[in-house]
Amino acid sequence: MLGSGTFRLEPPRLRTNEDPASERHATWYELFFDLVFAAAVIELATALAEDPTSAVFGRFAGLFVAIAWAWTGFAVYANRFDTDDLIYRLIKGGAAFATAALAVEIPRLMAGEGGSMAFAIGYAVVRLLLVALYVRARLHVREQGRRLIDTYIVTITFTAGLWLASIMFPAPYRFIIWGVALALDLCVPPYAWRILGSSTIVVSHITERFGQFFIVVLGVSVASVVGAVSGLQFSFEAWVLAAACFITALSLWWIYFDLADTSVVGRGTLGLVFVYGHFPLLPGIAAFAAGTTLAITEVHRDALEVGGRWALAGGLAVFALALAVMHLGAEWTSLRDRSLLARIVLVAILVGLAALGGGLSPLLFVLLVMAAMLGQLLLEAFTFPTGAASVLQPQEAALGSGGG
Repeated sequence: MLGSGTFRLEPPRLRTNEDPASERHATWYELFFDLVFAAAVIELATALAEDPTSAVFGRFAGLFVAIAWAWTGFAVYANRFDTDDLIYRLIKGGAAFATAALAVEIPRLMAGEGGSMAFAIGYAVVRLLLVALYVRARLHVREQGRRLIDTYIVTITFTAGLWLASIMFPAPYRFIIWGVALALDLCVPPYAWRILGSSTIVVSHITERFGQFFIVVLGVSVASVVGAVSGLQFSFEAWVLAAACFITALSLWWIYFDLADTSVVGRGTLGLVFVYGHFPLLPGIAAFAAGTTLAITEVHRDALEVGGRWALAGGLAVFALALAVMHLGAEWTSLRDRSLLARIVLVAILVGLAALGGGLSPLLFVLLVMAAMLGQLLLEAFTFPTGAASVLQPQEAALGSGGG
């Protein structure tokens, strides 16, 4: 280590080999980084609320996954190699600035009015700055860590080059290249994580990082709704609808932090179920916020339009489905697990409301959605302590939990 205090230089090291019983926590700098990415989330949710067509839904999903993947790259690097020194902070600060710059282009990109060239360049810069961190780590880390680093340097450099090369092609070929680059990136971790064997990730840190980003996305989604509807003349009906949506948002928080099982993170490469599960989960929350905005603005209409229904209920359905998949990855879960089955039933109810709820008023639609989410919360809160209660054999499940 060179120097001390805030400007110290400390070489990266492979932190997954450290004491597995010790807990690592996210830093304040990581929270700042999350909030910069939140700017892109706000822009995506706002654009979806303004024009919830099928084309905009597609752009919303694709861009959100790309942005979430860029954030995940830094989160996983920090989990394994972060020493929070001066060089790390400066490189990550550059990535945060590039993220803010590409967020500026999101409204035009979502509206199909350009911005794709600047977005591609900004995204490539973010990814290449992650490569710079791995190159630095390569100078100090040996053995298994070196193999992992080499894998990421080669693949991320190649896919970042695809993002840069895409600016030479017109749409839709430019967007096809983006999709190919993103697909290649997503295929690397199942191989890379196996390199480290059983010490693939620091569980306490990665669960906290994703939980931190979840609460940031949920918070800015609520803030985007407030910003979108501020200045409107609220009727009693609108206040009731807004309160129901807020209760639904609170239920999301409650289920995720108190009732969602994260034990899959500690199961080696299978922990990627937790990581990948957040790619639909997080945009589902932002889509719900966009649907909330549309429901409030359309509260006096006879029915909520189709885009608003799918944003609101469809977003929650994606959230519930992602949690169900993560839950299924737990070592003790069975297909008879009550929480798992309830989440699948909740998905069916929400999709049914989105598809068939065209005759419902916005207020009634939102109240039904709220009731479904509250029912899920109560069922999971009062399920057996193991969380793996069998629908068919509740007494055995209760006896199993009593035995510790």
